[in-house]
This record gives sequence, C-alpha cells and structure tokens, in this order.
Amino acid sequence: MSEAWGALCQGLSRGREHLGVRRLLTFGLAWLVAAVVATTVAWQGVGLVGDQVTDDRPATLTASDVDAALAAGAEGTTTDPTASSVPGAPSTGPATTAAPADSGPPPETRSYALTGGSAALRFSPEGVSVVFATPNPGYSVRSDSTDGGGWRVEFDGDAGRSRVEGWWDGGPQDRVDDDGSDDGDDDDGSGGSGDDGPGG
Repeated sequence: MSEAWGALCQGLSRGREHLGVRRLLTFGLAWLVAAVVATTVAWQGVGLVGDQVTDDRPATLTASDVDAALAAGAEGTTTDPTASSVPGAPSTGPATTAAPADSGPPPETRSYALTGGSAALRFSPEGVSVVFATPNPGYSVRSDSTDGGGWRVEFDGDAGRSRVEGWWDGGPQDRVDDDGSDDGDDDDGSGGSGDDGPGG
C-alpha cells in the first residue's frame, strides 16, 4: 500500500506542475482575447466617427477643373467658390460681379483703450455694433444698445468706471468717459460731437 501511496503522491505532484502551466496558458489566452476585442471595438469606433466627419468633403479638383475655373476668371466673371465642378453635380453657374450702388460712406471700426478695458465699435449708416469688449483685471463689462442704433460699452470696477458710446449722426460719433483719463470727453479726437448723443 505504501507503494501505491507513493505512486499516487508522485502523480499528484506532476499534476500540480501541469496545473501551473495550464493556469498560465489560460490567463494568456484570456488576455489575448480581451486585447483583440478591445482593438476591434476601438477600430470600429474610430471608423464610425471618421465616416461622420469626412462624409461631406468636397471632391478633388482635377487639372482640367482648375484650367476651366481660371479660364472663367479670365473672361471677367467670377464663379461661386462653393460650386462644384464635378461631372453630374449640380452647378450654380457663374455669378457676375456688379458694382455696388452708392450706399453712403463705408463702415469704420474704431478701437478704444480705456482704464477699465478695451473695446472696438463698428460704425455704419445702418447703426453701430460692438466688435469686441474685453475688461481689464478687476473690471466687468456691460454693453447696451441705445436709441437710434448706437451702443454703449461700460467697464465697472472698484477703481472706477470707463464708458464709450458710439452712434451714427451723418458720420461716426463717439463719446468716451474714463475715470482714469486726464483729458475728459472725446479723448481720441475722432469727431465726437460732445453732445448727449442718443439715449444719453
């Protein structure tokens, strides 16, 4: 019986060696399957997003398309830059360049550097618009439309208040009030009238 017991113990110890190798192979195979699945999912996700991003790209222009566009430009007409010259695609045709009607003075943009921040106003006969208004540290900005199509930009802070108003009255008009400036109203010499302006 002791011989049988010895053979059994010897067989079990060999089984333990195989069990360690089997466990190592099982973990390796599980890792390989997980890596393949993760790669496949990532590949499909990138492909799906890529298709959604690049589906509407314009067709590549050929040399003959470029020559045709240059020839059309040389004839005194311009073509719509968004028009496609791919065969079978709808064409918008050439657009002629017409001289604009006399609409008065061209728009003008003026920039203002104030104690409370910087701003730019665009003046045109149709009215005034704010291009940008950026407060300096410690200041906040507020912009409001005024009567007659004008705009007022105010910078408020603990150190004071800065304000620029712009309106159109036969031309660009503005008024600047800056607590930190030394020269009072209309400090940029840009033709402001010094009157109350619209809404003021």
